[in-house]
Amino acid sequence: MKKLAYFSPLNPIKSGISDYSEDLIPYLNGEFDIDVYIPNNFQMDNIELQNKINIKEFYQFDELYNNKEYDAVLYHMGNNYTAHNEIYEFAIKYPGVVVLHDYSLHHFFAAKTLEQGNISAYKEEMFYCHGNEGLNKVNEFLNHKIPPIWETDSLNYPLNLRLLDRSAGIIVHSQFASEMLKKQAPYAPISVVPLPAPLITDIDLLYSKMITERETLGISKDDFVICALGYANHTKRIDKVIEALKLIKENKLIRNFKFFIVGEIATSYPLQELIKKSNLIDEVICTGYVSLNQFDQYIAASNMCVNLRYPTQGENSASLLKILGHGKPVIATDIGSFSEFPDEVVYKIGYDESEVDEIISSILQINKIDRFAIGEEIINYTKINNSMRACTDSYLKFINNITSGKTMNVSLGLNYYFENCITDYSVFFNGIERNTVDTFIDYSINNYLKVFN
Repeated sequence: MKKLAYFSPLNPIKSGISDYSEDLIPYLNGEFDIDVYIPNNFQMDNIELQNKINIKEFYQFDELYNNKEYDAVLYHMGNNYTAHNEIYEFAIKYPGVVVLHDYSLHHFFAAKTLEQGNISAYKEEMFYCHGNEGLNKVNEFLNHKIPPIWETDSLNYPLNLRLLDRSAGIIVHSQFASEMLKKQAPYAPISVVPLPAPLITDIDLLYSKMITERETLGISKDDFVICALGYANHTKRIDKVIEALKLIKENKLIRNFKFFIVGEIATSYPLQELIKKSNLIDEVICTGYVSLNQFDQYIAASNMCVNLRYPTQGENSASLLKILGHGKPVIATDIGSFSEFPDEVVYKIGYDESEVDEIISSILQINKIDRFAIGEEIINYTKINNSMRACTDSYLKFINNITSGKTMNVSLGLNYYFENCITDYSVFFNGIERNTVDTFIDYSINNYLKVFN
């Protein structure tokens, strides 16, 4: 059995990637001999998982890697600097397979450089990834001519090239991300592994689970229940949903409805004030942070969910797959990876001036449909395309292709080859004039490149 080093945030680090990994690890653990790496002195929340896997701390990796203990290394990379900073440094130093959960890493690098007061490092990264165009963009930002690039233009300046250059292979969760990466780094192996739905409900239990969870959560069985799930900030467009619900209430389009905002709300996102202004104090409930079990309970108790996202970093949504696994209709923004779902599975809306009207229309449409017929269709689709087994098989195939040499990052391979050649030449030409050595190396590299081309 091949041995795999596995790097990812884990709970209590509050991240969708932590939840994703804790669902995935038990499946991969049956296919690989896995060492899961955690920060030094880190305490996992998931004791049950901890007892089933090999845990190692970051300080142990260098020696084990250099002793060739691992057939492959898997790194999970996202935009959260606190959660991924050390993982990123390992990925650059020790190339492995990178699961890129966010296409753009601009938020990560803004926190890594600018928030640390290191403007020169930010400029260097922009130049490395985007050349003079990127450097000019930084200067415009520093001269207050444009807003922060990571907030308005991160898809055009994703700051991911260094990671692409140093990765043995890249895993993404959508064709949207894959196509953009292929334009940037056609030399790097890229595989699309769809996000899994960790729990797929039995179709026959949809209604009974909804009633049971409503009783547990104290929700009336007569309410039309809408849920928004996960960390709420301005990109989740919940203010637009509240605008839509305000009009639905004023025009009496749905008699009894409740909107649950399930999860923490960013301090910079003043939803409570908007709820009061919209006269929706009785209809909109903010739960604050909830456990994973409660997260699932709210989905099961709902009639539908909303999963809007704009602007996007090219990210995917684990909560969307949880929703589909529960067989619930969901409204999502028609952008990026969300656009790839069939219209009969995900209700897609725009993010322009008609957004609120489209939200109202979709909510009213879902309110009238046969919840069991649509639930069955959603669950059947999810079983075929997003089961944990399908996800695990895709990981296994891609990692095996990398470790067997069937596919490789050509840029990384050439770099490794040239470094070895230069080392060999430096020994062979010891004592000979430097100009002669340089001329020979340049001539050799040109010949290698001709062969490569």
